[in-house]
Order: sequence, then C-alpha cells, then structure tokens
Amino acid sequence: MIPNLKAFLAGVLIWSGFAPLEFWPGPILGLSILFSSLIDRKLTDRLIISLIAGLSSFLPMLHWSSTYVGALPWLILAIGQSFFFMLIGLLPIKKNLAGVFSFAGAFVLIELLRMKAPFGGFGWGRVGFTQVDPLSHLYPFLGVTGVSLLISFFAAAAIWRRKSIVVFLVLILTSFVPTANAQKSSDSFKIIAVQGGVDELGFDFNDNPMRVLERHIQATPTDIEADLIIWPENSIDVDPAKYKAAAQKLSEYFANSEVPLLAGVVEQSPLGPKNSSLLYTANGDIALRYVKQDLAPFGEYMPVRKLAESISSYAKQVNDFVPGTRFQNVELNNWTMQSFICFEILDDDHVKKGAQGMDFLIAQTNNATFGKSSQAAQQLQITRARAAELKKEFSVVSTTGFTAHLSNTGEILQELNQFESSSLAMNMQRSVGQSWAAQLSTTQWVILTLLMLVLSVLPRYRYSR
Repeated sequence: MIPNLKAFLAGVLIWSGFAPLEFWPGPILGLSILFSSLIDRKLTDRLIISLIAGLSSFLPMLHWSSTYVGALPWLILAIGQSFFFMLIGLLPIKKNLAGVFSFAGAFVLIELLRMKAPFGGFGWGRVGFTQVDPLSHLYPFLGVTGVSLLISFFAAAAIWRRKSIVVFLVLILTSFVPTANAQKSSDSFKIIAVQGGVDELGFDFNDNPMRVLERHIQATPTDIEADLIIWPENSIDVDPAKYKAAAQKLSEYFANSEVPLLAGVVEQSPLGPKNSSLLYTANGDIALRYVKQDLAPFGEYMPVRKLAESISSYAKQVNDFVPGTRFQNVELNNWTMQSFICFEILDDDHVKKGAQGMDFLIAQTNNATFGKSSQAAQQLQITRARAAELKKEFSVVSTTGFTAHLSNTGEILQELNQFESSSLAMNMQRSVGQSWAAQLSTTQWVILTLLMLVLSVLPRYRYSR
C-alpha cells in the first residue's frame, strides 16, 4: 500500500475510537499501521506520514469546533494538533524492540505535550480516552497516560513480533473474567441531576436573559427526597447578585425547595466574569463558591487577541474570564465531593489534585455551544476514562446532554437522552482512597517516556561506534 494512503488510513482508524463511532479497536489498528509506515523511512518521509495521519484523525474528530464559528478556527485547531502529531516522525524507526520503544515513547510524550502546551494545552483526542470498555480494569493502575503507552507499545509490537498480539488479547480478556462482587455500602448519597436544556443551541443560548435559569427550575422535580440537586455549568445564565429578576426567581424556587443546590453561575466581578459553581443551602444562602481554575483558551479567554480577532469575528465576543485559584470541596451529610467545570477534566494533574480525598466527583458542563455535534459524546468518553482512572463515581450534569451517572469503572449506569429536558436521580457510592494511577504526575510520566526514548537510542549509538 502507498505510504501516504496507509498514513491516511491510520489516522482515520485512530479517529474511529472517538464518538460518534467509538470503535475501540480502531486506535490500536491505526497505530499499528502508522508504525509499519514509518519503518526504515527517511526523516522527511516520516514527518509527512505522521502529519497525514494527524490530519486524517484530528480533522474529523475536532469538526465540532466549527459548529457555529465557521471552518477557519476548526482548521487552525486541527492542523495545529496535527503538527504536534507530526513530531512522532522525528526519531528513526526500525522493525525491532528499540523501534517499538521509540514509537511508544514518542507518541505518549507528544500526547502529554499537547495536554500542556500552548496556552495551557488541549488534551483532547488522547488514545487513552478510548479504551475504557476493554481495559477498564487497567485504568486504576495505568491511568489515561499509561493506557496510551500500553496501546501504542502493543500496536507497534504487533508489527515487530506477532506473538505480542496474544499477550495483548490476554490483557483484554482479563476484563471479562468473573470476579467476586465487591460489597456495596448501604450508605449512599442521592443526587437529582437536572438537564434543563436551552431555547436555542449555539453561542446565543442565553440571549433571552434568565430563560436557561427558568428551564432548569421547571425541570427540577418538587417534593423529592435527595441530599443535593445539581444544575449544570451556566444553568444560572445571569448573575443573581447583579440582576434582581434572577434573584427573585431563585428566591421563589428556594421557597418551595428543602434541598441544597449546586449550580453553575456566570458571575460578574470588577476584573471580569467568573465561571463559578455555587453551593446554595436549602434556604438559598451561598455556602460555597468554586471558581473554574483551568480556563479554556479561545473560549473563556483569548490569547493573542488581535490575531484571533483578525481570523474570526467571533473572537470579539469572548470575554476574558477570571480564573479561580484553588479547589473548594463540597461537604454535605459527611460526604465530600468536588466538581470539575467543563474542559477541566482534560488535564491529568488538575483532575488528580481535585479528586484527592473525595467520596465521588461531579462534572458540570454546558454543551449547548456545540449544537448537535459529537463534542458532548466525546466529552462523556473522557469523563468515563477519568472515572475508571480515579476509581471514583461521577455525576455528569449538562445543560443539553449527556447527563449521566458513571460507575467507578467508567460504566454508564444511567443517562438522559441528549436535548431531553428532564432530571436524573443518582445514588452515588462512596470511593475511599486513591488509585495508584491518581498518584502519578505528568512529570513522572515524562521522565518514564524520556527514559524509554534514551534506551531505544542507546543501542543504535553503541553499534554505530
């Protein structure tokens, strides 16, 4: 097969692991084809092959970023990520064990680089997010990064030594071996997660002030027994401290409620807007405020603003949000939980820090700005991987979907249909302690992958002397 055609097929197969297809064998097959395409190629060819694979993966995967802003921002994002992917071709690849180590080490190092840089990084599209179904039992030990390393290693090893396929199949099959059911605690924490929806999908979802708030009030059931009600990110779309009408609506809501509420609020401050998660007591007082720390570049603040505005007029609509400085744990009824807001689930270190000591975790998000694209389903995939990695249950609450209850193995226990205005009752189970993977930092993984690269280069250096 023509190398460039193989590279294109490799990228498509890698993309197929993500929503809407969610074909988990795809990334494994894609990485195998990519490795075979790079063997014994000169530097220029390796870079071109890797770039083509990156483009054929990121262009369809990130198409959701063009939903309401046009093709140019999408192309810039996808091509930029593909240039990172191209760096896989920097090291020479041989059909031997050193080549396998080189490929796997370089692949994971580049995934970590994308997660951290530039502008705080964008870790979307990591292969470790696609393997929860076959390898959920390995996530607490290896984590998202370790699963990416495992997948890329065995994908390359399958080309070098076909017997390695058997070893990898054994790892997959162990997930289907019956095990003794763990004793579930009779103690549980009941959540009512509300997916109120919006009148209009897109960046103008809150053009009619207070409609998102009204919809979430309407979708919240009354006369319920629960420990906590959760509304998603941006569910209170105007700051009640600034708008009397919003404050009045909330006052009327709390007059008929006896349950604390955790809600996403866009707050205004002298320095700029804040993307906050506020815990309201049953009588409507603010008991806790968590301000999103890991802001999304080009969505919640605008790097290189002049350049961005010259590329897209939508950049002018982006106000620079004020980031928070620390986590704020929610403590209710002897239970402790932490919320991550939207894209905060992308960064390994941020998620692991916030999960420390928590009984379960919450993901509040607003997917209305991406319409009917695959973005929401891909984000749910990412959160499933986090649940398995951290060995903690997740309550995922979205404005438009997908609102879901995830087990501590990443399994979807309950889920609301996308765009359905409704609520979901979840009985959360307590998870004590930290998984082994949750204790490994990005720095430690970088050291490990660099060591792999050094070990793969040393034999070549020794025999070239």
